[in-house]
Parts: sequence; structure tokens; C-alpha cells
Amino acid sequence: MRVARAFRALYRVLVDYCSNCSLAGIGNIANRRYHWTERVFWFACVLLSWTWACLLIKTYMELFRRDAVSIVVESLDSRKDKTTFPSVGVCEMGYTKQHYDALQRLIEGFRTTEEMEYNYDVEEFMLRLIYHNLYNYGSIKSYCAMYKDCTDCVPCPVAGYSNYSATVRASCEQLFDHCSWNGREFDCCQYFRTIQTTMGSCFLLNSIQTVQKYGPKWLRMEMGMGEPRAELLLNFSRATTAYIQNEEDIPHMLLTTLQFNQMPEGFAGKIFITLQNIINDPLVRTVDKDIRRCVFPDEETGTRYEKYSYSVCVTECLKLAQIRTCNCCHHNMLLGKHDQSPVCGYDGLNCLDQRDLMFPQTTIMQPWRTNGLVCDCYPSCTEHEIRIIGRESDTERRTGRSVLIKLMALPSQRYRRQIVRENIDVVVSIGGILGLYTGASILSLVEFIYFFTIRLGSYFANEVKGEQDGSEEGSSDEDMRARGE
Repeated sequence: MRVARAFRALYRVLVDYCSNCSLAGIGNIANRRYHWTERVFWFACVLLSWTWACLLIKTYMELFRRDAVSIVVESLDSRKDKTTFPSVGVCEMGYTKQHYDALQRLIEGFRTTEEMEYNYDVEEFMLRLIYHNLYNYGSIKSYCAMYKDCTDCVPCPVAGYSNYSATVRASCEQLFDHCSWNGREFDCCQYFRTIQTTMGSCFLLNSIQTVQKYGPKWLRMEMGMGEPRAELLLNFSRATTAYIQNEEDIPHMLLTTLQFNQMPEGFAGKIFITLQNIINDPLVRTVDKDIRRCVFPDEETGTRYEKYSYSVCVTECLKLAQIRTCNCCHHNMLLGKHDQSPVCGYDGLNCLDQRDLMFPQTTIMQPWRTNGLVCDCYPSCTEHEIRIIGRESDTERRTGRSVLIKLMALPSQRYRRQIVRENIDVVVSIGGILGLYTGASILSLVEFIYFFTIRLGSYFANEVKGEQDGSEEGSSDEDMRARGE
């Protein structure tokens, strides 16, 4: 009985709502005074109108997801707009013609008896683990397999590679000889700060990954009308690779476009660049990252680095792929002292080597690839456009290496990322479509809620009360007939 009363009340509310609602055409369908053919005609019109409205809303939402953000070019006022020189990363590289005294002492320490000879294969193995540029596919077993069961020779170590790497790689003071900005010398190790990357331990200048922007460890390298010159000169004592990058980026073995090697002694290189900045309107942050197709460095993404960047995302993607495939990661992937990720020993390195995860192909960064690894990484929203317009190199009669990075001209234009459609535009557009095709408004929603809550409860209460009154009248009639008898 209770279910029957609820259905009767719901039917009365539905008829009442259709007869009195403000939605266009619904009242004509529910009006019983119209011929059934007219009511069918209005039903077809309402159905067609709602179908068109839904299709338009779907098309608009797809367009909003694709084209909510646009990038335009605007001119710069060189009299007041400042340009900041890009960040620079420096990583020590392995060089086969260079002597590594620390590595030789390390291998000497592996000898357990004086009769054991120095093992040059172990030295080559260690060089390929410590310096990623010397690694080649299949080199893990080729240098160590023959010494696995040897008792009177120096075998390859099977663990502790991160400690060996820290022992052999040069410190900042050992790596840098001289640094200057526009002819003014500065303390290299005060501004170049250490960070762990896929290339091992590297040094970054003016990186928000290592120092606070414009803090005491940030070197002011700004150019304008007062000082248009922009030259950064770096001198090294060992073979290095220099990276020109954005302030949120880190060196990466797969990102080689702006990578420059200074390998042989006496090498002197010059790199000429141009720079075009990008800025973002404040409302860009209100749009989801999947719509704007970029991520701000300070957005929370779960990365172990201080800030997000494309290179950070690719680094952690490769690390997760190594752990997922071989249950461990390369020792260069340890990001800080508190990183508890499993580090590969000798067997783990063999696994990475066999599956080409030590130095994978660049297809890892191409989302449309279906074979192999895929890293679905967005670029940073603050990435500037850095272009190489010229390079020169020479060899001098000296033991060090040097690189001069020069910005050829101050930029006259910059990019601006701005919003084409905001969230409020979505509300207005959808509301306009519904109003045009169905006559709906915000009050139509209130009306719908009112009918199917308050009015439905009222009808249900009336149904219950009517049944109670009917039962009381029936019992009174029976009493009267009983007294008459």
C-alpha cells in the first residue's frame, strides 16, 4: 500500500510539473485538451530541440578543452623590460685520455694480495658506470663476466656504486677553474649548486631546483638598455658537458639539443644564442593542465625535485620504468640522502643493460609511440625559447677547457599565454544554448527541485491523509449500522 501511494503521488507531481513547468513545449505535451496528434508533434519538437542542445554543448566542451588557451606574440619595451640570462648546467663527463687518480686508488684497494695485478677491465667497467657518456649497450657483462669466478684477480664490485661514483667524480672546486659574467669574475662554487641527475652529480647556475630565485645564491644576470652585453665564460679543469636551459630544468641524457661537450684538453668553445621569453596571464592557472597542456613549476605533481619541469618528469619516468622492470634503479637516480629507492647491484645493472634502460632511445619522450617506454610529460608553462644561432670551437695549448656563452641581442618580442575561454564563459555559453533551445533558466532548476521535493511530499501526505479519513468514515458507518440494528 505504501509503494502504491508513492507511485500515485509521483504520477500526480509529474503531470502537474509537465502542465505548469517553464520549459518550452513540455506543457503542450501534457495538455489533454489537445488532440493526440498535436501532442505527438510537440513531443517530436521537444525531443529534437533537446537533442540539438546536447550536441551543441558537447561540441562546445570539446572546443573548450582544445582551444581554451592561446599564445600570442607581443612587443617588448627595451627601455624598461629586463631580460634574464638562461640557467646553465655543468656535468663532468668521462674522457678516456684522462687519468683518474681516485679511480686507480679505488681499484688498488680491491686487491686482496700483492700478487694480484691491476685489472684494467674493472677500470673500464667502473668508468662506464660512473660516467654515463662512456656507457655502451652490452658493456656490463663484457668487462666482468670473465672475472666472476676468478680467485687470483681483481673482480668487478657487485654493489656500492653510488659511493664509488661520489669518490671518483670531481667536486665543484676540482672541476671549475674560473667563472666570469661580462668580464667580472665570480666565485663558481658559490653559485653553481649540486644536483643529482641522470648524468650523475651536476652543477646548476641560477636554477630554482637548487636555490631561491634572487636569493643570496642567485647570480644576477639581467640585461637591458643599460647593460645589453651578455657573456658567461666558464673554465674547467676536466672534461665536461654544459647545458643551456630554463631555470626549472635539469640536465638529462636524452635532452641533447642544448648540450655542448668540452672534452679534449685545450678545447675553447663559443656558443651564440637568442632568447624569447614567455609569460602567463594569471587566469591561465584556473584552467586544468590537461586543457592548457603545460604545468607550472610550483604546481604539486608528486615529484621528488623542488619544482616541476619537462626534464624532471622524464627523469622520474625513466626511474619508475627501471624499478618496474628490474626492481631497482641506476645509482644516478638517487635523488638526495632520503631517497629510499632500491639501487641496482651488479645483477640489476645487467637487467637494465639487457632491456636497454641504462641509456634508452629518445622514443621514450614521444607519446604517440606504442613500442617500448612512454613518458606522458607536459612542458613547463614558463619554458623560454632558447635557440642556437652559431658555434665556434678551437684548441689551445693548455690543459684546461673553456666555453663562452653569449646572448647575441636583446629580445624585442615575447610570447604571452592567455585564456580564450574562462570557466564563467562555459556557464554563460551552456546557459545560452539551453535557453535558446529549451527555454531553461536557473529558475527552471529551482522549479524542478521544488516539484519533486516539496510538492511530492505534499501529495504523498495528502494520499496518506485521504486513506486515513476514508478508513475513519468507513468505521463510523459500521458503528451507526450496528446501533440501528
